Amino acid sequence: MIKFRLFSVDFKIDFSFFMFTALVFMTNNYSSVIMFFLACAVHETGHLIAMFFTGAEVKSISISGLGINIMQSRKNLISSLRSLIILSGGVLVNLLIFLSGIFCSDFENINLMLFFFNILPFRNLDGGSIILCIGEMLNRDFTAEMILKAFSVIFFLLAFFLIYIYGYPVFPAGAVILYYCVSEFIYL
Repeated sequence: MIKFRLFSVDFKIDFSFFMFTALVFMTNNYSSVIMFFLACAVHETGHLIAMFFTGAEVKSISISGLGINIMQSRKNLISSLRSLIILSGGVLVNLLIFLSGIFCSDFENINLMLFFFNILPFRNLDGGSIILCIGEMLNRDFTAEMILKAFSVIFFLLAFFLIYIYGYPVFPAGAVILYYCVSEFIYL
């Protein structure tokens, strides 16, 4: 793991990120890979902009093969509503870029894909975190947890079925979904 500090923010880059990047570049579709990473950067910038406007402070940014995690500083805890705004920032930016129609269509489509992927109801993604935040706001933490677990089981069965039926072509996406499903039950 590579660690460094920049502007009072701790950065951590796990070697799985470099492995993921190498595997993605093996597709030989370099323009799509660059657009994908750019769309991910835009998504995370949406969270950072929302953090700025809600007064949240960035403590650390961790980058791994399974995504980017921005942690806020504990010294200025924020309300559930502000958390909801921060969690929604990334997917809203992806959706706005798709709807704007001013970029090349591939970049817009990648942003739409990131939007749909990130609103999946898994706690490690924005969608699951949003469900938990809304559950906290409504004092329904148990209901939010049950929703996440139910979706996990449904997506697990769907991913397993797709991998079984279609094999290799859906294996990478299916494996990622299986990981997120399992993480709901063992809190990775």
